[in-house]
Amino acid sequence: MGDEERNTHEETPDSSPSEHITEGEGEPIPARLRAAVADLAQRASEGERGSDEIVREYEERYHGAARSRLATPDAPIEGVRPPVKVKRANAASTVSENERKWAALAHASTLLTALVALASGGLGVLLTMFVPLAIYFSFRKRSEFVAFHALQAFTIQLIGTIGWLALIVIGTIVGVALLFVSVILMIVLVGFVLAPIIVLAYILFVLVSLLLPLGMVIYAVIAAVETWNGHNYRYPYIARWVDSQMHGESWGG
Repeated sequence: MGDEERNTHEETPDSSPSEHITEGEGEPIPARLRAAVADLAQRASEGERGSDEIVREYEERYHGAARSRLATPDAPIEGVRPPVKVKRANAASTVSENERKWAALAHASTLLTALVALASGGLGVLLTMFVPLAIYFSFRKRSEFVAFHALQAFTIQLIGTIGWLALIVIGTIVGVALLFVSVILMIVLVGFVLAPIIVLAYILFVLVSLLLPLGMVIYAVIAAVETWNGHNYRYPYIARWVDSQMHGESWGG
């Protein structure tokens, strides 16, 4: 009887294949899981293309052609305004004839200032010295070349006229004070020797101070000729100061 029940149980057709698995063996891998593993292996083999190619593919897929244009700095990017190239004053070879004419006129106005100063006793310079300043304000947004040279011309006229006048006033005050002291010292006879020396020193001081307006005229003539010929003439020291005012650059640099 026991043998018949055992045979009936073995011949039951409803028994699943998993029931026949030998104890200790693993279950079979599903087809979907095998496909996923195969796909991962294929992707791992494609990884040998290198990280650069993968990054490039990512950029082209998600950022389009904008990333590729970044590789060429000259190509403009849509929606981004390229930086404006300002024509600096040292690019004299690219300025127009009209710019050269106005730059030379700004320097040549120094001659007019000197002539008016001689004819009016220095009072006329209060008008003529502002000619290059007017040129500067007229061209500061149109031509940096003209603005730079006009500001140079105005600065050297300011030094050669107002600076010279201030120097004379200070020298005169010092000379009068020394002369007054020498008069007092005449009581002990020392002033008789000191007074002539002070007078000669003051005359020599006035003559030497004339080098300031004279140098102004000489430099202005040279600058007018150079700028008319398209050259970028720079006054010693003054040019560096003008650069610092126009571009925020270090004066000592």
